[in-house]
Amino acid sequence: MKLYKKNITFLLSGKGSNLLRILKQNLIKEKFNTHSIISNNYLSQDIKNLIRLNKLDLKIYENISSISLKMVEGTDVIFSIGYMKIITKKIINNYDVINLHPSLLPKYKGLMTQKRMLINNEKYYGFTIHSVSPLLDSGQIIYQKENKIKKNDELLLNSDHKKLEHQYVFKELVKYLN
Repeated sequence: MKLYKKNITFLLSGKGSNLLRILKQNLIKEKFNTHSIISNNYLSQDIKNLIRLNKLDLKIYENISSISLKMVEGTDVIFSIGYMKIITKKIINNYDVINLHPSLLPKYKGLMTQKRMLINNEKYYGFTIHSVSPLLDSGQIIYQKENKIKKNDELLLNSDHKKLEHQYVFKELVKYLN
């Protein structure tokens, strides 16, 4: 009996270090199908090389200004990992959309979370995976991971934060899909 693997669409804006790690881990563990990647920028060469070398069958939409329903047709879950645009209600109402947010929600919704944490002398940093709702960064929390802030240094905090995400995001995405 063949198990059904969910089809995932990934949304991103940045360089895609989390996505690259997720795709690499999924090549080994084969927990889901990557349906498409949608970015409002261009994908990194590392991601393009991984797709090409492994002959991954997926749709790629680069440098797009808005997401259409046609782009995500056939998707089971949309995972926003560093997507810096508002996702329309039309997408939210028709799909299971989750988001990786770089703070411990409900604190620090929106942008520049690490900078605001340091300004406010927070003791902990972390990330949240949550359901996307029409209200910015306000959906149900699925998973959070936190660590202690070592030093009031934004570059160090950004680096530590990225390591923390890389360590847990794939595992928590897979848990969510099951």
